[in-house]
Amino acid sequence: MSRAASLGGVGSPWPWAVLAWAALLVAIVVSFRPAVPVIWGDTPSFVESALRTLEAGKPTVVGGRDPGYPAFLAVTFAFGGDLRMVVRLQQAAWAVLMLALAATAQATTRNAGGLVPIILVATYPGLLLFRNVLTAELLFAVFLNLATAGLLVATCVGKAARCYAVAASVLCAALAACFRLQGVLVPIATVLVGARLAWPCTSARLTVIAVSVAAALALLAAGSRFGASNSDQASAVFVPKTLFCNHLNIVLASDAARREIVSAAGDHADATMARLAADFAAEPGRWPMLGFFGDACLFDTALDRDVADDNGTTGGAASAYRRIFLVAVRDRPLAYAGKFVRQMAYGASVAWPPYGLDPAIPVSTDDVPHVSDIMTRHGRAAQPIDLQSGPVRIGPLSDLPRISAYLFRTLSTAFVIAVIFWTVTAVRRRRPRFSMRALIVIVMWAASIVTAAGAHTLDVWRYLIPAVPMVGLMLSLFAVEVAETIACLWTRTVVAGLEPRVTERLNNSETIRHLEGRPANELENRRPPQSAPGPDWENDHERQSGA
Repeated sequence: MSRAASLGGVGSPWPWAVLAWAALLVAIVVSFRPAVPVIWGDTPSFVESALRTLEAGKPTVVGGRDPGYPAFLAVTFAFGGDLRMVVRLQQAAWAVLMLALAATAQATTRNAGGLVPIILVATYPGLLLFRNVLTAELLFAVFLNLATAGLLVATCVGKAARCYAVAASVLCAALAACFRLQGVLVPIATVLVGARLAWPCTSARLTVIAVSVAAALALLAAGSRFGASNSDQASAVFVPKTLFCNHLNIVLASDAARREIVSAAGDHADATMARLAADFAAEPGRWPMLGFFGDACLFDTALDRDVADDNGTTGGAASAYRRIFLVAVRDRPLAYAGKFVRQMAYGASVAWPPYGLDPAIPVSTDDVPHVSDIMTRHGRAAQPIDLQSGPVRIGPLSDLPRISAYLFRTLSTAFVIAVIFWTVTAVRRRRPRFSMRALIVIVMWAASIVTAAGAHTLDVWRYLIPAVPMVGLMLSLFAVEVAETIACLWTRTVVAGLEPRVTERLNNSETIRHLEGRPANELENRRPPQSAPGPDWENDHERQSGA
């Protein structure tokens, strides 16, 4: 049996695959927890947005939230569900995602060893805790990674099925963007990659993809932040103020931007500049990669009044924040580019962040009565047990925080090595299937975090957690490819070591001389043809590895 086969490849015994799937199912079952809703700081805004959406009949948001998750809550409430039902649906969505990831890894690698990183994803506390937390992270992660899985599956099927896989990926990507503005570039990346996979295609298949793109555009127009109604000041200024506050170092270093601030603040210019300096100096070590704590400025509501227009409208404040940010970037483009590059490099270095290592899910006790008041005000009083039950344990790895932290740092390093390996492979134009599949994962991973790197900071690990399953897929592809490459090289070495012995036996074989009836001196001078392992071995390896 070959080394690749022993890992559970195409020609391997089926028990390896069965064992890997059994381990995954055990990890999924063991990780389930009671359907206890957990309140975090964003939860009140989501619940308020959901109830207003239900009453208005259209996406309506407060607190700068994206409308996808409030719409999900509103539909659940409309069908008689409560907060516990929301948690059950999130748990079911997580289980579906884990099974889909495992099936994708099995289809793309044809190797049971490819399921090992997926099992680690299934036990990752950073994702497990969001099954109970009433925020958008879990469902954003589900649709984001289903879109990636669909594109990977498209590389394993025929052209007819490929178009439908691409169409499903486009719809999942659009839904992901509705849940988090962070994923706004994911549908674009999905369409571009999907078009490359499906080309060339017939008119019927092209119609399928075109319909999916049209449906995705309709979803984005109706269910994303672009189509939502802002019902409070925080929602109206959230995006431009986020850009302004998280680039406050560039703004304050730009003379042109400072002049814009003075012009917008008018008589309050001195007080505004002093307030910005104080916000910039607040908690300097909290976001080390950014260099300052941007939320100190973001939650400074007095700034909105200072930079608003004469009528004091939120539109005037939003316009001022946007204008000042653009002026600062135009004045100091290299500073912004450097910030973006550092953020992306940092994101790769902690691609599997050590998050959720507390024994139990932390609860924002200050927000529990707030959520209760919101639901009571809208005629949907929540049961006390739904909001104030005991702590919820996260998972086995949370009970081993030190070991888990080292494990996740190692996995992040392995992801960086995998990206370097893919880069070398792509430049050398080797292993085309591996290169294509790894490229899909890398593009989707980058699209999912690039907006956070450009507009906010990846010091907030919650922006990286939804992309962790894609890191697992990348490690699956990389691990199997490396294992099969090592097996191929090992076989080469064995054959090369046996070749001199075979040659010697042929030269000294009296039996061969007798059977062939040739003179001894003729057979002694005979040499077997030199093996040429180069192209043939490479092609064999490509076929074995599925590259």
